[in-house]
Amino acid sequence: MAVYFRAHCPSPIPLLCLALACAAPQARAAGTLLLLDAPPAKATWSAGMSWRGWPRAPGSARERHSLLPALDYESPSGVFVATDTGVGWNLAPQLLEGEAARQWQFGARMWPQSGRSRRESPPGVQSLGSRLITQLFANTQVMPELLLQSGLSWGSGRHRNGGQFELGATSGLPLGDELLAISLAATYANAAHLRGSYGVGAGESAASGLPVFRPHSGWLDWSVALSAEHKFSGNWSVNGQWLHARLVGQATRSPLTRSLDQPSFIVSVWHQF
Repeated sequence: MAVYFRAHCPSPIPLLCLALACAAPQARAAGTLLLLDAPPAKATWSAGMSWRGWPRAPGSARERHSLLPALDYESPSGVFVATDTGVGWNLAPQLLEGEAARQWQFGARMWPQSGRSRRESPPGVQSLGSRLITQLFANTQVMPELLLQSGLSWGSGRHRNGGQFELGATSGLPLGDELLAISLAATYANAAHLRGSYGVGAGESAASGLPVFRPHSGWLDWSVALSAEHKFSGNWSVNGQWLHARLVGQATRSPLTRSLDQPSFIVSVWHQF
């Protein structure tokens, strides 16, 4: 669950370029569902540092860790740019009015994502390069304690024609200046995504000695996430999320899968300008 703090910013263009350049590509099995604050009355931004950890490749038993700059911008129109959520547009403020515009979040976004490098690929198996993921998202606050989330993503897999559909629910509890939340989600993937991320073709099988594996569409994983936020002052805050995904279905039988557990985390310190 992502929570942002913002201040006035005159133009999103420089921030847009910087966010695209600094966004950390991640190989995640799950956790693509989006959660945003309601658009602010004025364009706002904040910056800081993020410590991240994520699987080195789909199905990997090892993690990658990085300390990276963090940036977040959001406009009253619903446009947002952030190093941890990409570039997108929440269209609810444009199409809805009043409380409905706060209860609904829907639109599109894009973000870069890495895959399986040559170092992480068995000899004879093609690497899985970086790609740009596009997502249509829709969230609704059905009650103060429950947010339902959904996301339809495409652009994944070896040939960038993979698709995923993720459903989830988040329940948050404010405790004074603190915010605690738990999220549950499940992901369904098409054949192109599963074959591009976990499959082994005939040629790769002959070169690597691994068995041929050509999965079809099906459930990919389920995940649970814990999120928290703490405000040190009006200008400084810290938030973070720990997400644990568990591979299910055909991905568990892939000869490329080394672990069914796919944890990731992010901890960010923010300063409001």
